[in-house]
Amino acid sequence: MEKKVGFKEALKLFWQNYVNFKGRSRRSEYWYMTLWHIIFMIPAYALIFIGMVMAIAGFGDNNGGVGTIGLIVLFLAWIYLILYALATFIPNISILVRRFHDTGRSMLMPLIGIGAGIFGYIILIIISSMDPEFNSVVSILFSLIIYLIMIGLGIYNFVITLLDSEPNNNKYGPSPKYHSQNNHVNNQYNSNI
Repeated sequence: MEKKVGFKEALKLFWQNYVNFKGRSRRSEYWYMTLWHIIFMIPAYALIFIGMVMAIAGFGDNNGGVGTIGLIVLFLAWIYLILYALATFIPNISILVRRFHDTGRSMLMPLIGIGAGIFGYIILIIISSMDPEFNSVVSILFSLIIYLIMIGLGIYNFVITLLDSEPNNNKYGPSPKYHSQNNHVNNQYNSNI
């Protein structure tokens, strides 16, 4: 069994493989990068909380200065989150695709999930603009169906990311987890021939 991908190494591999949709990524590489994402987003969420408290307290007490500072903090936190999401959008897709490859699956389902998410949110925006109070049964049912599809695809992607590596070489390359074990077996097989 190969050495596990470490916490710092996962961050390095994430940025090195920015647009790499080929090959395989181990479970540890994927989940350590998820932890890095949480670490990078904690300051923004803390600033959002602080900004909201300042804005509510400032405008509630008729203290426009504190309220304005709260709004500025909120704005900066949202700008940070948007920039971070844009910077990591493509590498997040690529690591998810490589994680699917590691379990022997194609990149079709991650791409369907992303497409369904984007298309679903556009449809939901259109529905909410046409029926803002959701008075129509059709609007409610259509929205519910879209949400259920997006939740189902999200759960499927989540479960696949939890699966262990496929131990053998597959069409996406050698197993990053069991590579040395497979080489050892192949060497034994070749020496017996």
